[in-house]
Amino acid sequence: MQSSSPIRALILSRNKQLHSIRRLLQEAHVRNVACDVLNPLECQLLIQGKHSAILVGSGELPHYDVVLPRIGASITDFGLAVVKQFETLGMNVVNGSRAIAESRDKLRCLQILSGQGIPVPPSLLSRSPKLVRTAEALLGGFPLILKLLRGTQGVGVMMVHSAASMSSVMDTLRGLGEDALAQQFLSKGAGHDFRAFVIGNQVVAAMKRTAAKGEFRSNIHRGGEGTLVKLSAQQRRVAIRAAQSLNLAVAGVDLMESSAGPLVLEVNSSPGFEGIEKATGLNVAGMIMDLLIKSTSKGTVKNRTRRK
Repeated sequence: MQSSSPIRALILSRNKQLHSIRRLLQEAHVRNVACDVLNPLECQLLIQGKHSAILVGSGELPHYDVVLPRIGASITDFGLAVVKQFETLGMNVVNGSRAIAESRDKLRCLQILSGQGIPVPPSLLSRSPKLVRTAEALLGGFPLILKLLRGTQGVGVMMVHSAASMSSVMDTLRGLGEDALAQQFLSKGAGHDFRAFVIGNQVVAAMKRTAAKGEFRSNIHRGGEGTLVKLSAQQRRVAIRAAQSLNLAVAGVDLMESSAGPLVLEVNSSPGFEGIEKATGLNVAGMIMDLLIKSTSKGTVKNRTRRK
């Protein structure tokens, strides 16, 4: 059944020129979806009972059938407040504020995944002066990986090769008011990992990311190279379970192989897809837009010629 009026969609993003936003707008046009892009920093949140609203400029934001948050880590707290306001006003949001918050906090994310029986790398968070000794004993010795609790695209991820270097790094981080998660270095998968793109309840695309020469982080933004790969059934199951455990309808799940099988490194609630579209040739933006359409009460709309 076709809708008599276009579905109204809103993308929350600070930059309309990002590849992901331009691609989503292209696919919205193909599907006759009326799609706007709004910088969340332009939103003013009026909290007034039944008269609560989101104000932009001097006017009240209209109702949208579906909202897709694409908020960066630099505005996580305010961005989450904006997303929560959309939820409070009864709008359909993909992904929700709680899911985004839990996936952005690396420790909380690992706690949720581990609690659901999803394999993750052995990790340790501590403010004890005995942290270095404990980490070396429990995480398999050096080298070890240190990760800030919030960070994207490999920022805030460090490798330490000795107790002395770890102590020095931790002293610096504590002086800056930062906590860091210590993780076991997975030598089997060193220099590469896998990004599974989950939409709904399936892995729709996957790539192997290989680190640039002299770099241990395989992120595309750090110079890593992405290539098309077919994940094993076990890897797909783990990726889907990870996204579901965090209630994410759209997610990038980073996996690494270990001697015990695939481990989930991180789950990204706002994954970029330029690299994965180039590596796989798949229309990931179109799949996301199809999910947004299906999530609305209007169901489906008439399509124009789709990008292949």
